[in-house]
Amino acid sequence: MKRLLIINADDFGYSHTVNVAIQRAHREGILTSASLMVGEEGFEEAVEMAREMPALGVGLHLTLTLDTPVLPAKTIPHIVTPQKKLESDPFRAGLRYTFSKTAQRELFAEMEAQFARFAQTGLDWSHVDGHQHFHLPPIVWDEMLRLCVQYGVRRIRYPYEPILDHLRSGGQSINLDTIAALIFRLLRKRNLGSLRRYEQKSGQTFFLCGHVYGHLQTGQMSEAYTLKLLERLKETTSEVYFHPGANHAHLLPLEQQTEGVKDVELHALLSPKVLCVLTSGGFQLGSYAQTEAMLKSITQ
Repeated sequence: MKRLLIINADDFGYSHTVNVAIQRAHREGILTSASLMVGEEGFEEAVEMAREMPALGVGLHLTLTLDTPVLPAKTIPHIVTPQKKLESDPFRAGLRYTFSKTAQRELFAEMEAQFARFAQTGLDWSHVDGHQHFHLPPIVWDEMLRLCVQYGVRRIRYPYEPILDHLRSGGQSINLDTIAALIFRLLRKRNLGSLRRYEQKSGQTFFLCGHVYGHLQTGQMSEAYTLKLLERLKETTSEVYFHPGANHAHLLPLEQQTEGVKDVELHALLSPKVLCVLTSGGFQLGSYAQTEAMLKSITQ
């Protein structure tokens, strides 16, 4: 059975530290894809790096919570804090976006601005996903689909991973991420139904991976966990995403990184052991676009 796998890094463009880690993970490791934040300080550098790495698929990391908006704070006063950042608590943000028409108008304007800024880079659209998976609340999801149709984006991330298998593989115990994952599952049927309606209306077919892994182990996608995860991947199409560059340890050679000073997720992306499992297991790595194309070739 063919196993098509996307290895993605989130938060491309967040900072120089993150950008360099992602660049290294692609050039020296197994990284095939990255999700770009268009409002952060490392955005322009990330775009230049992406142009020098044409094999790296780059998509939009839609940022609607926690971090920096694209629009000036004074134009979206109902969805930013006094520090000119977006609401840090996804639950509070969800309530505000759902029940305040004013907040909705500002939200939609910010979403449009982020899509437009990505389009202005001239980079090929790989996919769209959401920071903290905040593209999944229905009010956001439906507007995102409209923008995807408008900008011709056909590939979207939907996080979906078995919780019990995660726990059996030594993953982090039940926490807020687990609760969030259950909410994502409750929304899945509704959101996929909305997606199918947009497909019928627009004539545009969307591509989603069968499973997407990384949420339940956010920040701790270590070499050991990744090896166990790969052993249990059975789906034809999967995405596994990481957050390399969480600290400056990536600047050190791997042999000089200690347990106390280690970028554990970059370490996994550069691991010879992980590469060996991918090679011996017959995985085919690619970006979202490449994976979609490979899937079509084996199903025709």
